[in-house]
Amino acid sequence: MYSKELAELGFVIFRRQNENGGIKPHLFIRFKSKEGRLLTFAVDTTRIPSSQSPPDAYLITHAHSDHYGKSAMLSESSYCSEETAHALEIRYEKTYKGQTFQNGSCFSICGVEIQTFDVFHAPGSSAFYFENALGNSILITGDVKDARFLPKCDILLTEASYGDPADLSCYFKDDIGGLHQAVLSHIGERRIAFGAYEFGKSQKAVSILRGMGYNGPIAMNKKTLSLTEKFVDGAGNLIDLNGGGLNPEVDSESEAALCHEIKTPAQICDENDCRICIVPIGDLYSFGADTRKYVLTCRADYPFENIRLSDHLDVDGLTQMVRDISPKLTVIYHPNKSPRTDRFAQHLEKNGFKAFSINQIQNLVGNEKQLKSE
Repeated sequence: MYSKELAELGFVIFRRQNENGGIKPHLFIRFKSKEGRLLTFAVDTTRIPSSQSPPDAYLITHAHSDHYGKSAMLSESSYCSEETAHALEIRYEKTYKGQTFQNGSCFSICGVEIQTFDVFHAPGSSAFYFENALGNSILITGDVKDARFLPKCDILLTEASYGDPADLSCYFKDDIGGLHQAVLSHIGERRIAFGAYEFGKSQKAVSILRGMGYNGPIAMNKKTLSLTEKFVDGAGNLIDLNGGGLNPEVDSESEAALCHEIKTPAQICDENDCRICIVPIGDLYSFGADTRKYVLTCRADYPFENIRLSDHLDVDGLTQMVRDISPKLTVIYHPNKSPRTDRFAQHLEKNGFKAFSINQIQNLVGNEKQLKSE
């Protein structure tokens, strides 16, 4: 579907099989550069073995795990912002081996001029814009929180994390006032624990808390703490909740008990007179009834009171983004394997835009390792 329209614009979008016969995440773009060179760029996908004709570049929009930078960061042909590279290194404890750029700058890949734009989704999140030999343009956004600075283009590759028009949870505004009220209502009386993803949402929450004037200690796990210290100016006093956990160099809980006392997050907070915690959502269960628990999300499927705080555009914002950018064709490529990509594509079609989802891509390149063995 839409292969003819893409071909007329000078682009081919396809997917690849992995070694197990499944389909690799997200997608690949093949086009001819203005210098006449045939190139392939991978978008938010895992690496291809060197024996299987890897792409000319891996574009990593940001450091969330569902955009597969953990794999692509090990290729010298990977490209991401300096902030994204730092975040990948902290999150996965591996050295980033690719190329970096300052978000908002221009750089070259194989002679193709790439313009980047901040989409304000997570620290370092970037959109990529470039043109092919025909002068037609493509814009790859990843996840988006603010689209005001994105340029017009011929082909738009974007997300639909909250793109289902039939789902009420896909319509929202950030409830920063609700976060303020949660703190003002309970601080000094009981502990407050906020459930949030370790990268992006946790740093946003710290920025809001410090901005509202809360100067006390905030407890979080070690990796979230490292990310917060790196990406939040004036993060203030942060307490490591892993300080009382198991020693990673010992093999059992009983052996660890011989090394030091195992302490719960609540005990660590009490010892440090810390009244606010920001933890992964699953860790909220470790706190007892003496803790007021919230989850910072627009999703409605968690058993905790939620405060709507998102690092995405809602369905109206995504629709307005497409309207402002005015592409000839929109490809919805994220979330991977999600029905929301189909639903948002259908929503755009109903609103007069040509669109299709990653689930409709018929161009599939076989596993070359399997083909050679047959």
